[in-house]
Order: sequence, then structure tokens, then C-alpha cells
Amino acid sequence: MIIISGHAYSTIVDAVGELGVSAKTIREYIAKQIIPEPPVIQFGVRTVKHFPSEYMALARKRLENYRNVRNNKG
Repeated sequence: MIIISGHAYSTIVDAVGELGVSAKTIREYIAKQIIPEPPVIQFGVRTVKHFPSEYMALARKRLENYRNVRNNKG
């Protein structure tokens, strides 16, 4: 979690804990469009992806659907 101007923002590290996969896997899921691209915030000169609770709920649902489809193919 990072704090910018008094506001707390969840980072990929927080998402790792919630989804139970590595940061690398989350990045791969985003790249493969299994889960959506998270919103971004400007942090000085850096652009940082953040993972708010609404996003995490959608990501968990999309990941669950992906896993169900994948498991039913075999």
C-alpha cells in the first residue's frame, strides 16, 4: 500500500495477497486480458497501477470464471 497526499492506494503486493498468486502471474493475467487492466495514479513522475476493492472484486470474479472454464476443458 502506498499513501499519496493522505490517500491510501493498494499496490500489486496487496493484490498478490488477495488473489493468492505472484506479482508476475498477475502481470501475465493482465497482459493476457484474463483480468482487466487496473486503474493508474500519478505518483510524482511515475504512473502506478493501483488495485482498489472494486477492481479486486471484478478481478476475482474474472479469475474464477477463467479457472472454471480451464478446468472444465480437461
